[in-house]
Amino acid sequence: MTREPRYALLKPHTLRDLMTRTADGSEISGRALASAVGIPHGTIEGLLNGKTRTQPAHVARDICRVIGIDVGCLWAETGRKVPDDNAEAPA
Repeated sequence: MTREPRYALLKPHTLRDLMTRTADGSEISGRALASAVGIPHGTIEGLLNGKTRTQPAHVARDICRVIGIDVGCLWAETGRKVPDDNAEAPA
């Protein structure tokens, strides 16, 4: 079974800025964004305050879809050059 790639949020403050004016010109709250993506509100808060740095690829894509930007504007796929700070340590 292949594990879904994770994406690292490059700049939390950019996400916050983009939430104030989405692609359609409206503002979206953290709660509304979380609801639209189907994730807990605490996940968005963690991303915005820097406590959470990575998300599964589908979550990163859905956040970008809701605010109306390309995924590469906010996220980088984790790997050799972008560590996955939320990854579980090998057993």
